[in-house]
Amino acid sequence: MPMPLSATLRGVHRYQPDEPAARPEAVPALRHFEAATFEEAKSLACAVYFDARHCARCRRVLEERFDRLGSTLFHDDDPHELARCFEGADACTVRLFAACIVLFARNRESIH
Repeated sequence: MPMPLSATLRGVHRYQPDEPAARPEAVPALRHFEAATFEEAKSLACAVYFDARHCARCRRVLEERFDRLGSTLFHDDDPHELARCFEGADACTVRLFAACIVLFARNRESIH
């Protein structure tokens, strides 16, 4: 019996000892991948991001994301809140934003 894709991808990640563990309740995007760190979520996030090309709604979201959200995503952004900027957003849209946060976001820095 073949392994499910998620189980296969979950085994691909490598632990990075210098990456602090993030509490999933503090980082909304990580909950979508049942991960404690961004590195742990990266493989599944890649799969979600690349599968988006097969969905017309997800392709549209990716085409319009910079116009609607700007160019910077932060690790603590909530994918549900980001999805509200798109009409007809669904669970697929939220998971796509979670993947974008995992793959492309940066830490929020205080200027003070």
